[in-house]
Amino acid sequence: ELKINEWVYEAGIPSNAQAVTSGLFNQVDQQLEQFIHAEDFYASNIDTTNWTTHQWLYFLRNLPSEISLEKMGDLDKTFGITATGNSEVACEWFTLSIAQGYEPAYANMEKFLIKVGRRKFLLPLYRALIDADPTLEWANRIYDQARPNYHAVSTNTLDGMLNR
Repeated sequence: ELKINEWVYEAGIPSNAQAVTSGLFNQVDQQLEQFIHAEDFYASNIDTTNWTTHQWLYFLRNLPSEISLEKMGDLDKTFGITATGNSEVACEWFTLSIAQGYEPAYANMEKFLIKVGRRKFLLPLYRALIDADPTLEWANRIYDQARPNYHAVSTNTLDGMLNR
């Protein structure tokens, strides 16, 4: 049965939609699980050969919110994530770094915010900065340097977020 009304007019995913699975994401899940829970499994044990940006994003987004600074340091030392040239991965890593207080990433994160003006990267990073420092001092210090490089749409949004 096609269930056309369900597909066209109702909210959500129709009941007859095929479940989607990804062998590549399943591999990431297995390595992520070991990295998080196995005491003798380090970042150097993770096989990232041929990983795409999507796999890296999936990995980073599925790290536990309480990941230790030691584990973050292990990932960074092994894969050089703080210095990545991939803006998608950098944004995800810097957002996590701010939330966890991973200070080795801060200098590169600030450079990233000054150099990159895409709103899709700016908003999550400034939200993380605001959450980390509700006084807005940290976010405003960076924003003062970066604002002249941002598009008006971005500055309108960020001005509101930073009470300007």
